[in-house]
Amino acid sequence: MKIYKVSSKEVIAYHGSHKIFDKFDKDFAAQGVFWFSTDLNKILGGTSGANSSKVIYKVKLSVDNVAGWEEYDKYFLSQINDMGYDSIKLDDDWVIFDPNQIEILEKHEDL
Repeated sequence: MKIYKVSSKEVIAYHGSHKIFDKFDKDFAAQGVFWFSTDLNKILGGTSGANSSKVIYKVKLSVDNVAGWEEYDKYFLSQINDMGYDSIKLDDDWVIFDPNQIEILEKHEDL
């Protein structure tokens, strides 16, 4: 098990949705987590697994203890979070456990 300590790194990423909102809420999160991509074109092209690209959110993610493919392939999301990770980096994609780690910078409709 590797823990990547990056001491509160900030990551600019994107999230696609079919709804407009002002903050991320766990009650509306798939599997209780939030998915993002640093590659806007993946969301616009529909290859990111995003729910929709009707509304695109540009966000700043604050990450501290980052898991990777090794943990993601081996454990459930809840287990990864229980091990002390606050996020998972999967190539261009990020999984965030706590909505307090997400700051909405911009939102755009129908790009």
